[in-house]
Amino acid sequence: MSESELDEILKEVRRRADAENKDKSASSPAKKDITDKAVAKPQQSKPAEQKADIPVQKPVPKAEKKKEEVDILSLAEDYGEPRREKKTDNKSKKGIVIAVAAVIIVAVIAACAVLFLGDKKDDKTETTPEKTSSAAVAEDDALIGDINPLTGEDQYNSAAVGKRPVAVVVENEYSTEAVRPQWGLSDADIVLEGESEFSTRLLLFWSDYTDVPEQVGPARSARPPFIRFSQLFDSVFIHAGLSKSKGNYVGADEVFVNENVDHINLLSMSEDSGYFGRDNSRYTAVEHTGFLNGTNLPKLLEEQKVTTDITDSKFTRLSFNQKATAIGKIAADDCELNWSGNCPKTARFSYDSESHKYLTTDFDSRYGEANLEFENLIFLFDETEYIIKEDYKGLGQSETYCDYKLSGGSGTILSEGMAVEINWGVTNGKLWMKTSDGKDVSLNPGKSYIGYASSNHGGKLQLNTQQSSDMSTENQYN
Repeated sequence: MSESELDEILKEVRRRADAENKDKSASSPAKKDITDKAVAKPQQSKPAEQKADIPVQKPVPKAEKKKEEVDILSLAEDYGEPRREKKTDNKSKKGIVIAVAAVIIVAVIAACAVLFLGDKKDDKTETTPEKTSSAAVAEDDALIGDINPLTGEDQYNSAAVGKRPVAVVVENEYSTEAVRPQWGLSDADIVLEGESEFSTRLLLFWSDYTDVPEQVGPARSARPPFIRFSQLFDSVFIHAGLSKSKGNYVGADEVFVNENVDHINLLSMSEDSGYFGRDNSRYTAVEHTGFLNGTNLPKLLEEQKVTTDITDSKFTRLSFNQKATAIGKIAADDCELNWSGNCPKTARFSYDSESHKYLTTDFDSRYGEANLEFENLIFLFDETEYIIKEDYKGLGQSETYCDYKLSGGSGTILSEGMAVEINWGVTNGKLWMKTSDGKDVSLNPGKSYIGYASSNHGGKLQLNTQQSSDMSTENQYN
């Protein structure tokens, strides 16, 4: 109800009360005639702004004003159930008129208050965002949008929700500096590094396959342990070449077929296809030059008729804190990882308290200049086996492959300058990680590095604090 409507009601009340005082000798027929007009609903349409159903009185000719007597109670029917009094003398009627007028005025004031407060309430409702699930809302209840399932970060592409990640094989041959720095490495959501033929190989994960950079590589060939780890996240596996079964060795070719893995071999495509290319700017062996053109990956998946929807029963959903927090009670400023006694490579990370991230120079050919940073470092120790394939490539030589059992074991996670020891395993095709007291591990939002090492062939992780070299924690597996 608007203020103009309320003013009209009050004016009508006063006008009718004045009319009654001027002519108390009005005849009964005239009274009935005017009263009926007051009670009857007007035939004309209501003004657009009129909200309450209030009778509208037509103007009364001046000649009839002296004969007017109004039943004021009829005006109050829209405000409740009025109680009609028995007929009384004129003095009593005057008291009734005054009393009813007071009631109407109170009702009008109350209506104004309700309308005012109602408007305020509506304003508050319109400016307060609707809450969503706890995974999509920060502690201050502000909307933060969709969440990247591999990093826990918000502002994720909503079109990528429910879509499968991609995992790309990239090399990190420790003895060949020309393979570094790798292309696209710093853009990956998760970087896995595991042992392969006495060196290491990388597996780069992207949750959103439409956000893979233009150049990812050097792309290298598939190995069974990396294929199986990628399937813990229902990933589409992308590689350049593959190992083949021979003798006691089960190669990637057999794993792809027997385990029904969706994969794309870049070497099966021409170098001018727009999907696979070579960068010869490093002047190195040709096997270190191949790369995936990530910007054309959506089209490639479509052409290859690869299913891109996640199968929940095959996808590991990592747990993340809403805000970065100390993940454990063990100080861990710096760390070093050795994959095994057979692999000469050592990974080194240093915690930067300003950025709250772990930095490394391991992937930079210039050394001494950190080009990669992670919020979480995850070290998993698994049982490994070395398998020799005789007459490798038919040249009379042998090749020794490192095979992981994916049997689970112990591990350590670092984040925010602190560390926690964990147990991990795989159940029904999904990865799980728990603390020593059986609680699920929650990572901090951001990129993660996974160092995949050996628990039975000398894999070793050493944690150091900057305060004192004596305050070191060492986990060694023999």
